[in-house]
Amino acid sequence: MAKLVVILNGAMVGNHFIDKGRITIGRRSGNDIHLDDPGVSKEHAVIQTVGNDHIFEDMGSTNGSTLNGSRIAKHILQNGDVIDIGAYQIKYANIKANPEMDYDRTMMIRTVDREVGAVPQSAGREAGSHASVSTARSSLRAGFPLGEVRGVKGEFAGQKIELERPLKTFGTTGEQVAVIMRRPPGYFITHVEGTKTARVNGRAIGNEPHTLQDGDVIEVGQEKLEFFQKK
Repeated sequence: MAKLVVILNGAMVGNHFIDKGRITIGRRSGNDIHLDDPGVSKEHAVIQTVGNDHIFEDMGSTNGSTLNGSRIAKHILQNGDVIDIGAYQIKYANIKANPEMDYDRTMMIRTVDREVGAVPQSAGREAGSHASVSTARSSLRAGFPLGEVRGVKGEFAGQKIELERPLKTFGTTGEQVAVIMRRPPGYFITHVEGTKTARVNGRAIGNEPHTLQDGDVIEVGQEKLEFFQKK
């Protein structure tokens, strides 16, 4: 199980396992990780579990967040990442992370409100050389057909979008958001935000990753999409 190690002035002051879908971080005492420092906002950041990944997102804090020395808004965490919030450091540890799949964790994901999110870290920092990253990517493509969605209504109406990136976010921020993930052996859709989950073929997907099949109709936020695997 992944965990977060909280460090202050070089000493460990907390150890938190990521055992639920959403971990809140901030100065307010009700947060899952309470950081008692004036440089930390009351609701500073969250870490959300999406499939096998953990996504850090700054919640518009006053002083911001940095990861491995770079200012970030949103980032898919990799084993060994260090987040700086105020006077605190939070180290992410996930010894079960699969190094062959780390290339997708280095890629930028858009913020849910369609603005640029994470600042991409150097490709292959954890996974190794560029050659090994390229090999992993080629192996993934060879494993199953490339997918695409066709917009029926909403922002992408009339468009075809290839799902060649590991993650693609759809929906309406503050209302309902889901992410389509590309992983062996296929594509999955997972709930990210909202009191109600997205629907596939008229049924709510729930909080666990839902496998997508050719011809599935997805409804999320104000969008309606059809999923296809290219022949």
